[in-house]
Amino acid sequence: MPGSPADPSFPLLPLLSFAFSASATPGPNNIMMLSAAAAHGFRRTLPQLAGVAIGFGVMVALVACGLGVPLAHSRMLQRALQAVGAIWMTWLAWKIATAPVQGDLRAVRTLSFWGACAFQWINPKGWIMAVAATATFLPPGGNALVFGPLLGLVFTLVSVPCVGGWGLIGASGGRLLHHPIRLRLFNVSMALMLLATVSAMLVE
Repeated sequence: MPGSPADPSFPLLPLLSFAFSASATPGPNNIMMLSAAAAHGFRRTLPQLAGVAIGFGVMVALVACGLGVPLAHSRMLQRALQAVGAIWMTWLAWKIATAPVQGDLRAVRTLSFWGACAFQWINPKGWIMAVAATATFLPPGGNALVFGPLLGLVFTLVSVPCVGGWGLIGASGGRLLHHPIRLRLFNVSMALMLLATVSAMLVE
């Protein structure tokens, strides 16, 4: 079948490489996963991990099926999405930076499964990656209703180990953060990383 995953012309390996790069590099999802796992341990962040992976995969599928067309052609919609995402992430960065440091990491909250799914829709990096993946990897003349879910599935499967890896890093270092000074430095560093991603998205 031309354009199918079994067809050599289907860019499966480049798609996997793109999905890995998009999922593994620093961004709001990974920074929040790192902070939450450091605070609560990896096991408690599994619903957040599932929400990120499945939520983003569903978003990619829907964008590929046509939802992303208005966004790709409207600079106003793009700016509105960036503004909403920037405001929310700036508030989140403030909450992380100012969280209590008296040996209690629980002040940094995890996202629920549905909360993590919902966050994908105000995450500008997620929209950029979803639109870029659709434009780059949807086969010309291919059925979007077939290939859209396929793109989403690829991103879901790749996101699990990538985002989960950030969670494991956070969980492994969590026991070192029970000292107030180290915890404050960690929280401020995470907040600054989150703000850096916001700034990068606003200047694109």
